Parts: sequence; structure tokens; C-alpha cells
Amino acid sequence: MKYAKLFCFVASMTLFSANQAFAFTLTRRIRVPDWMDIYFAELLFALSISYFGVMVTKPRGVPFKQLAQVQISPLANFFRVLCLIMVWMLVLMFFAGMFLRRYAEFSARFAS
Repeated sequence: MKYAKLFCFVASMTLFSANQAFAFTLTRRIRVPDWMDIYFAELLFALSISYFGVMVTKPRGVPFKQLAQVQISPLANFFRVLCLIMVWMLVLMFFAGMFLRRYAEFSARFAS
């Protein structure tokens, strides 16, 4: 809790400092809006932190897939659940961004 205020400040400055977005297009069909890039960057950063936490705190010799069946420490379980939540948030934001981009293209086509 000591660094919560600093973390919130840095996260908000990161969000508001994005004056130029770098939209990514994986293929012709997979596109997301430009303004979502900073959110993807923050989620990828949080995912990398949680994945690193899982790799450091998990028992040796236990594969990542079998962590749910093994008795692990509460800290390792926290990082495991945080990692899963970050993956699902990233996937949901990716699909929501694809939907918003398609909706904007569709509505622009019929608006004019």
C-alpha cells in the first residue's frame, strides 16, 4: 500500500501522455482503434509482471499447466490468478476493439 499512490499516478500519466497512438493491424481483418493501444500496452506490462511473479514463486519441477492441481503458496496463487485475469482482460479488450473498429467502419459506410 506504500506505493499505491505512486502506481496510480504513473498509470494515469501513462494514460494521459499518449498523444500519438500506434494502431496495430495484424492482418486485414484484425484491427483495433488507435486509442486502445495504451490500454493494450498497460495490460501487456501487467501480464508480464504477473507471469514473472508466477515463474519466480512456483515450485520447481511443476509445469505451468499443473499449478491448479498442486498445493502452492498464497503468493504464487495470487500471481497465478492475476496472470489468468490479465490474459482474459487482454483477450476481451482485443475482441471489443475489433468489434468497435468494425462498428465504426460499418456506421461510416452507411452514414454518408
